This record gives sequence, structure tokens and C-alpha cells, in this order.
Amino acid sequence: MAFPATTISDLVSGIPGELSFDVPYTGVAAVINSGSAANNVFGRAMTYVDEAVETVGAGGTGLFAGILVNPKGYAVNELSSTGDVVPNGSPVELMREGECYVLLSAGTAVTIGDPIYFVNADGTLGAGTAGAGQTQIVGATVFRHNPSAANAPSLATIRIKA
Repeated sequence: MAFPATTISDLVSGIPGELSFDVPYTGVAAVINSGSAANNVFGRAMTYVDEAVETVGAGGTGLFAGILVNPKGYAVNELSSTGDVVPNGSPVELMREGECYVLLSAGTAVTIGDPIYFVNADGTLGAGTAGAGQTQIVGATVFRHNPSAANAPSLATIRIKA
């Protein structure tokens, strides 16, 4: 067998919601309670549904709580049968500051240093300036990225600084 001389160009380097590069980060714990549990996906933005009891939901217009992280912290049977979706009522970990892998909206031209926004309806992330129905995440930028196919989400590492 010959020594490999090429690499796969779309080889990805992380899992959405995973912290990257073993860097320090600020995390918070909360209980997830989205309007639609189908949006409780790792690597999406969460806002506070009720700050008094620290419940969060995907997207929304409340105070930004963080990015849903730590997918390996859940046993397989704790996740939904529809995929890597955390059921409502579960305790979750959110990244408020640090670096993690996320999926950015399909068709988004991604450049390192671009600001990050989330869609209020479901918490999905995109790169660039927020428009109607979207919220800019203060201090969040694309740190590293791997280009993906035009119709597929782009895996990226984002950095959130306070």
C-alpha cells in the first residue's frame, strides 16, 4: 500500500456543539424548554425563556444565553429518536464565551472574522450582518472554517469574546 499523497478536501474537523482546541471557556447551566423541541440542536443559539428559573429555548428574542454545547455529555438514549435533539426539560450546558464548532446557514459565504448572528425562529447560525428576524451575537466571529458544498451548511469554529 502506497503512502497517501492527497487529502479529502471536505474533511471536517469537528462536531457541532463540541468545544474546540481545548481552550478555556465560560459555560452556564440551564434547563431547555423550546417552543419546538426539534430546534434543540447542538451548536445552535439559545436565549432565556424565563430568567428567574433559568430556562432557555432555541432562538427567540430574549437575552442571549449561549450556544448549546457538549453533545458527548449525553447518553444516546437521552437524545430524541429523531437525531441529536435534546428533549425539553433536560439540563444543558451553554457556551457564553470561548470557541466551538457550529453549522452556519447554507449558502453563506464564510470568511474568517465575519460576525455571527442567529435566526430568532430556530437558533440556527449564520455569518454576516443580522437582518430582519435575526439577532447579532455580540463579540461572536468566525475563527476557523471549512468550506462545504453550496447547498449544505458550512462547518465553522466560532469564537465568542465578552
